[in-house]
Amino acid sequence: MDINAEKLYLIEQLARLEDIKIIHQIKDLLSSQKEPIAGYKPDGGSITRSELVARARDSNKAIKEGRVISIQDLEKESENW
Repeated sequence: MDINAEKLYLIEQLARLEDIKIIHQIKDLLSSQKEPIAGYKPDGGSITRSELVARARDSNKAIKEGRVISIQDLEKESENW
């Protein structure tokens, strides 16, 4: 099962759940994560705030070092894909 199917399954199970103790346990489990989830990657995996900040810093560093590609060059390159 992929991550989206797993999430959907959990949502369906939670919608049917009537035991408040289990709901509280799930909430406690989710809130006990070391870092909150800030977003999701294209493959559906989660990304934390610190990972997102690290990626932004890496991107800024790449820009300062000139490791970039212009839109025009990218368009030319993409014609060969």
